[in-house]
Amino acid sequence: MKIRLIERRKGEKRAPLPVRILGCCLVLVMLILTMGCIWAVRSYDNISLEEVLFYLSMPLQGTSREFTRSIILNVFLPAGLLFCLFLAALVLPLKKEICLETKSGHRLHLLPLRIPAAAGFGVLLIWMAVIFPAGDRLLGIREFISSRIHQSMLIEERYVDPAKTKITFPEKKRNLITIYVESAETTNQDVANGGQMKENYIPEMTQLMRENLTFSQSELFEGAAVAPACGWTIAGLIAQTAGLPLKLFKYDDMSTDNMGYDIAEFLPGATMLGDILNDEGYRTVFACGSDFDFGGRRRMYNQHGAYEIDDYYRAIEAGVAPEGYYYGWGIEDWRLYEYAKMLLLELQEGDQPFHLGLLTADTHDPGWLCEYCPKDTGNILGRTIRCSSKQVYRFIEWCRQQDFYENTTIVVTGDHANMARGFYEEATDYDKHNGNADRFVYNVFINSVAEPVQTQNRKFTTLDFFPTVMAAMGCEIEGNRLGLGTNLFSGEQTLSEEMGYETFFTELNKKSLFYDSKLMRN
Repeated sequence: MKIRLIERRKGEKRAPLPVRILGCCLVLVMLILTMGCIWAVRSYDNISLEEVLFYLSMPLQGTSREFTRSIILNVFLPAGLLFCLFLAALVLPLKKEICLETKSGHRLHLLPLRIPAAAGFGVLLIWMAVIFPAGDRLLGIREFISSRIHQSMLIEERYVDPAKTKITFPEKKRNLITIYVESAETTNQDVANGGQMKENYIPEMTQLMRENLTFSQSELFEGAAVAPACGWTIAGLIAQTAGLPLKLFKYDDMSTDNMGYDIAEFLPGATMLGDILNDEGYRTVFACGSDFDFGGRRRMYNQHGAYEIDDYYRAIEAGVAPEGYYYGWGIEDWRLYEYAKMLLLELQEGDQPFHLGLLTADTHDPGWLCEYCPKDTGNILGRTIRCSSKQVYRFIEWCRQQDFYENTTIVVTGDHANMARGFYEEATDYDKHNGNADRFVYNVFINSVAEPVQTQNRKFTTLDFFPTVMAAMGCEIEGNRLGLGTNLFSGEQTLSEEMGYETFFTELNKKSLFYDSKLMRN
């Protein structure tokens, strides 16, 4: 076999234009998927396909600029460059080309690239076969597909409709402050306190659990497991305020125009915490340092409780940061807490009981340092977690000094478990953050009216926080169940305790016609 430089042949038979276009589109998609998998594996410990599909279905408004820049630089730019090289190899108008020639005169053309259509699609299939296992390990693709084939009656049989449940508020209604700390886990503690790290990154938050009420998987400080479809911010918030997962696709009608839910609506058939408080005359306010449009959060809170939204833009208007200031997801958490103090001083002057929700952002991967973060050279995410712990404690201490505190219940939880990769390499048994019972979300109940029957050695998830928060406010709940959640202050078994995590998660992950027809529709 010889390598020869020959004149480029004219009028060669080529694949039909539609086939060539289809092939190019497949190559582009595979390049984006390949670069995306490489970026995700390098950046995240574990994310779910449900989460990815949800964000792909939502507008990108409010996304962190650094996060967007990272995707562009690490996914779309290299994929685009490689695709340009691929196109150049197809259409480069060279007069000469290199070929391999056998003794019998057969030639294999190497440049410009000339691959028969069948062979080209064969290469693509092999490429897909290589990429799919990597994507499956990262996103659980096969598990996702399997769960969409099988149906479960779990939600239909065990869902408790808050609208049909007797909920009795105390004569003097208590105020409520809920603080959702981005990606806060009990994993961030040392092993002696129930975590999985060599050092305790959240000593102040551990102290809060020690001084107040917290529910745990063991006799140490181990928080709530994360059920399937509850492992990203909006899904975590829905889990804790509705006792439901955030499922994405319909199954009762597989017609083209009915494959997914209307993203403008969030569980229109469900009754959530905000709905109940609004009906009871509460003033409901939610504050965060980011753009609240991101991930559909504004829609959800406007639809369930008519919340006043005080996000990044309102904070800037209030002078919390200079005009045009933008860092990380908007403003740092310390600025959010200062803004929250302003809001609370205003709320305490009103004649309505109030609910103030707060959502932090600094501890979102990869971590966003502020001027109060430790000045050492350690891992950035670890430094922001340590800083976040101090800020939560300081804010609670400030609340203790205010007039509203005596009649206010404060609940601090993580919205979900962390998705970061590198920081948790030292942790043991550290796996998926979504639908896993080895990753535990932080929780503490401060100034609770209710007294718990049992706080330790419980099996529970963030779904159980919905009725538990209401009980902490002094509400009596008929049956001690709301949504799929159980009041942890009561002696009732949670669904996790009754069924076991594996069975509960497997059934919850399956499709539910009841969810589609009753909860996702008015």
